Amino acid sequence: LIYNLTRFSDESSMQKIPVSILLISQKDILPMLDSASLSTFKRSNVLSLDKYTRDELYGIVKQRVNLAFHRGTVNDSSIDLIADIASDWGDARFAIEILWKAGISADHQHTQVVTPEHVRAAKADTYSVVTETKLKNLERHQLFTLYSIAKRLKKDQTAYVNTGDAEKTYAVTCEQYNEKPRTHTMFWNYIKEIEAAGFINIKLSGKGHLGTTQLISLPDIPAEIVSNKVEELLK
Repeated sequence: LIYNLTRFSDESSMQKIPVSILLISQKDILPMLDSASLSTFKRSNVLSLDKYTRDELYGIVKQRVNLAFHRGTVNDSSIDLIADIASDWGDARFAIEILWKAGISADHQHTQVVTPEHVRAAKADTYSVVTETKLKNLERHQLFTLYSIAKRLKKDQTAYVNTGDAEKTYAVTCEQYNEKPRTHTMFWNYIKEIEAAGFINIKLSGKGHLGTTQLISLPDIPAEIVSNKVEELLK
């Protein structure tokens, strides 16, 4: 088929009709073409489109927010979280889908602002890696750590919590369940373990934060749902 298309203008019985061919493929198809078809294409005319970066996705989502939402109804922390989530795939369509579903979630709850909690719900509805089986496999202090992160995010209504605030909430949680808080090193190990299990994401702080600290997000499931499920497991 490709060969016939490339020879369309040559084989036309009527006047020569210039034909330009643009091939779009997710895979590199040039090695798949035979020499006759390949002769028409020049490798120098190949344009490779890389995955979108996190900053590019932020710009795309920001543009869609300006086009589709009333001013002030989607805060920057929600846009940040969408960009962070979608950057794992570099997929703008995925980012836009999360934004759309987050907006629908806010509408259903009759709220005036799309919050990070709506974004987390949208991600869970689109593609979730968190399961109850995974939760049940966590050890007790891993559950305390995850619960503390979710509890803090839910209380502050933010997209991220820094490790210092998370550790303070962890200590309070341990006291609540009559457990002795583990050392800072052990707490950090729990953070890394639940990150490896896919429950949280960690990134370095950027502009707007004093010094350098680790910011923790809960991208895959609403903080309220995590809190409720962990509370059931800790009974």
